[in-house]
Amino acid sequence: MRLTAVLACLLSAAPLLAQDSRVQLELTLPATLVVNGEGPSVATANVLANPKTRELLRNGFPTALHFRAELWRKSRWFDDQTGMTEWLVLVQYDPASELYRVVRQHGNNQLEDFGGFASLASAEAQINRAYKIALRPTRSGRYYYALSLDIETLRVSDLDALQRWLRGDFQPAVRGKSNPLTAVRRGFETLFSRVLGGENRRYEQRSGIFRV
Repeated sequence: MRLTAVLACLLSAAPLLAQDSRVQLELTLPATLVVNGEGPSVATANVLANPKTRELLRNGFPTALHFRAELWRKSRWFDDQTGMTEWLVLVQYDPASELYRVVRQHGNNQLEDFGGFASLASAEAQINRAYKIALRPTRSGRYYYALSLDIETLRVSDLDALQRWLRGDFQPAVRGKSNPLTAVRRGFETLFSRVLGGENRRYEQRSGIFRV
């Protein structure tokens, strides 16, 4: 069954509203939604607009954005989760080059280094670009997506590990001189399990129900 829709999920939290900033998540479905068809695209806005986050970034504390998308199938009694995907975006300011670096990891073998950006606004513009995910229904029914975003600031004790990962394992992996899985295992899987508890913020939203 065909469906043309754009699901815009606006997330706002009291702490952000108090600072006149708002985080937005936007989920866009394909023009034609069919079983085993294309997945949706996820875009964001204002994920780095929080003044405290920006101040911490400028003072050398990297920010991790952890995205999670779940696909749920509606049933009469209990909804069933039919799929899930996660991806991580890391933002770090390098005072030596005066550039903001943006890296994204999706799964165990998809690693993207977007390079350095001269301003936080340009780095955030890269993060905000629509990102297509391979999460779609595999059989007919009624479904909805559940999105979450965790914005986390890394601890001081993680900075040395981060620098070793970015300047050691990660760069050779990007250039094809080593297995990128090694960089992932030594980097993100360890690094993102340890974050600063005082600067963690979570946003959640559920899409409307659609049928395929």
